Amino acid sequence: MDALIRFIESCKQLSFLQIFVVYLRYLIGGAFVIAAFGMGKFSSQQLLISNPGAPIESLEPLQQFFRVMATSGLYWQFIGLSQVIGGGLLMTQRFSKLGAMIFFGLILNIFIITVSYNFRGTPVITGLMLLATVFLLLWDLNSFQFILRQAEPEKIIVRNKLAIADHPFWLALGTLMLITIFTFAFLKINILIQLGAVFLEGLVAFIGFFAFRKSLQPFSTIG
Repeated sequence: MDALIRFIESCKQLSFLQIFVVYLRYLIGGAFVIAAFGMGKFSSQQLLISNPGAPIESLEPLQQFFRVMATSGLYWQFIGLSQVIGGGLLMTQRFSKLGAMIFFGLILNIFIITVSYNFRGTPVITGLMLLATVFLLLWDLNSFQFILRQAEPEKIIVRNKLAIADHPFWLALGTLMLITIFTFAFLKINILIQLGAVFLEGLVAFIGFFAFRKSLQPFSTIG
């Protein structure tokens, strides 16, 4: 365990890995938040995949599944709220550890569902998202070390500060992205436009961060 944690901590000093992790959190977190609104989990919007209006007995098993889920009311909203909370925490960067834990439970459940109902190609996507979440949990393994073993002060491995990933700039960017997603969802803007807007914000911020990095002196770091 100690050797693995020390290896991960040494890898975390690589700048390209820090950037990869920051934007991976934005990617999967933002996708889940947008999907929660796009699939009508907080509205009466009916899913096209469930073929609204057709008798449920005439539907394919996959369509029946989504019909039942979408009409379950409170449970459908609970799933959506869990997506927003988990994805939102990931995007803040500061609370990404908690977000990754919530997201792992969600994406594992979704992956099993896509495999069980033989979604066409979807298990590949959900499987990659599951692997990405496992990667994020391993990235923060140092923070979870005492969940896996008894707490012994002499075995504590101190977390090293990360020059890029711990910069508060990313917290501000994540907050801006979330505000954009919530605003566009409230205005019922097309989901592709939502994705495009958030992508553009991330791209501009990436360029801006490295262009003006020396002048962006952090007041604090992301915990």
